[in-house]
Amino acid sequence: MSFSVSANMRSFPLSNQRLGTSDSSPLQPKSPEEEFLELAKKSPLERLRDKILEDMKTSEADLAQMEPEARQVVEDEIKRRMMEALQAGNEAGKVVDKTA
Repeated sequence: MSFSVSANMRSFPLSNQRLGTSDSSPLQPKSPEEEFLELAKKSPLERLRDKILEDMKTSEADLAQMEPEARQVVEDEIKRRMMEALQAGNEAGKVVDKTA
């Protein structure tokens, strides 16, 4: 018997409350399903970048607000750490996040 997870996944538009476009209600937290789907859609390199940003205690929003020179310094550090991780795991499938 075969089971396909992706065949059973459906995409539904978020309500205005979830998007924060309604003035009458605050932004609601994401459901576990929404968090999983968001993570599942990311490539391994995107997940690695997110992990590096988390380790640096910063976010994409923080980067967007930085001055260009400061942002370039952070981007260079992210690039260095990504290259380091990729070179350390030069065998297929070796670059994985085992913290979960």
